Amino acid sequence: MNPSSVVGWRDSSVVQSVSGLGLGDYNLKQYSLEPNLTYTHKSNLRVLLGYRYGSKTNDPNFGLLKSISSSLNSELKYNILQSTSIQAKFVFSNISFNAKDATATSGAINSPVGYVILDGLLPGKNYLWNLNLTKKLGGNLELNIEYEGRKPGEGRTVHTGRASLRALL
Repeated sequence: MNPSSVVGWRDSSVVQSVSGLGLGDYNLKQYSLEPNLTYTHKSNLRVLLGYRYGSKTNDPNFGLLKSISSSLNSELKYNILQSTSIQAKFVFSNISFNAKDATATSGAINSPVGYVILDGLLPGKNYLWNLNLTKKLGGNLELNIEYEGRKPGEGRTVHTGRASLRALL
């Protein structure tokens, strides 16, 4: 048993300016706290549980927008022998979002700045999940099958599947 924990703190500023458009200009202040606990068993099992608290605020000169998010994260990776691995992730995020006045909030959600502040999600409860199967075929081929799902805020659920075959040279 190898349990470990990590606490991370991020403090950053992001500036983006698109001349002449007005909607693409922003200056964000971002803060986040990201503690997590990881358990590993030998080299074939890893379980991660984490929490993330984040705040993003746009400069009032570019339209005061603010989001506060709380996320619960979980991840499981299981290696079967040397040739196969299964990975699963689940994230629940609750995001509050507001503009300087309530009437501007709905338009700001669909703006480029709103997209950045919300990380491509929507205000409210957001669910994201992912399953990934990787299998080595022979000595130099790798098959990867991936499924992703997301339920952003009040939006509809989106399902995506991918498959790839890769040659390892």
